Amino acid sequence: MSKWRQSVTLRLALAFALLAALVFAALGIYLSRSADRHMADLDAHELLGKLELARHVGRNEHTAAAFAARFGDALVGEHGVIVAVDGQKGPFFSWPDAGKARALAEAATAVGETPLRLAVAGNEYRAVGGALHTGWGEEARVIVARDIRHHTDFLDQLRRDFWLAVLAAALLTAVVGLLVARRGLLPVRAIARAAGRISAGRLGERIAEQDVPAELAELVSAFNAMLGRLEESFLRLSDFSADLAHELRTPIHTLRMQTEVSLARPRSDDEYRDLLASSLEEYERLSRIIGDMLFLAKAEHGLVAPGTGEVPLRGLCQRLVEYYGILAENLSLELRGDEVGVQGDQLMLERAIGNLLVNAIHHTPAAGRITLEIASQPEFAVITVTNSGPPIPPTHSARSSIASFA
Repeated sequence: MSKWRQSVTLRLALAFALLAALVFAALGIYLSRSADRHMADLDAHELLGKLELARHVGRNEHTAAAFAARFGDALVGEHGVIVAVDGQKGPFFSWPDAGKARALAEAATAVGETPLRLAVAGNEYRAVGGALHTGWGEEARVIVARDIRHHTDFLDQLRRDFWLAVLAAALLTAVVGLLVARRGLLPVRAIARAAGRISAGRLGERIAEQDVPAELAELVSAFNAMLGRLEESFLRLSDFSADLAHELRTPIHTLRMQTEVSLARPRSDDEYRDLLASSLEEYERLSRIIGDMLFLAKAEHGLVAPGTGEVPLRGLCQRLVEYYGILAENLSLELRGDEVGVQGDQLMLERAIGNLLVNAIHHTPAAGRITLEIASQPEFAVITVTNSGPPIPPTHSARSSIASFA
């Protein structure tokens, strides 16, 4: 039940049904009141006509008996009409009988020429009343009423039928809305199925954007962009893991071989000293690799806050060339270019340029040459490290980049 309570499809269907019910209910109330007003207008027109007829007959007749005979003939065939005429000496005309006429006269004491709805003998009537000036000089009051049961019964039946129609329309709208909503949400379910098929090994899959509704186009585009970022992150992580394994394997293998060789037979103090010095170099290499790993991890999580300041590139590069020149005893390191100042973090720049120099040293054969060149462009500076070693393999050339410093 909680699943259906949270269903967007059910909510949309119920919203459609409620909206349809409200619209039909408002329309039904309006039509019912309009029909009631229309019937009241018809009744008023007929009642006022009867009242005017009574006044006309009264003005043209000279006795109460003549008035009763002529007005009674005019009312022949009228059903549901009650007429009571009271003179100064008492009632002198009742229609259709004295009992109903007397009950009407008692209930309609305050009735005027504006139709008034009242109950007479348990039935609903509309009535009008007014003064009657007779031709024989007697002042009288005439009251005319019409039974409106056929109107009220019709309106009651109309309301019942209409509310049943409103209920049926609401149910039909709910069913149609449910079907329309389910069909409209098919692209969302397609997105969910596509997302379910995606895994670490299938990040290249994308959701087709051709037949997606306009309302979901932005969602699909954002989802595909997210998959692209995830795929790129996984590729970087995979490449980083491969590079890390490659970088760690060499010093560890060297340390193991040196240790096995040193333990193979007894050696002199000078030999052990040389082995320890060689091991120290490998330990320093491992320490640098681990430091780079920690730096990259912090950078990935936004924990590295670079500083900003004026950094003279030539002085920084000169120090790096002198430092790494000690490691490259049989290599030639050359610095070219004039002094260029950039805004940046000096420690990060040292790390970046130092990594380039270390890679160049490791991949340059004996007696080779490494050149560090500084060039100034209108809006940035370019540092280029070249060596006389073998070119970058095609499989790794796509990962090479140019670093620019503003």
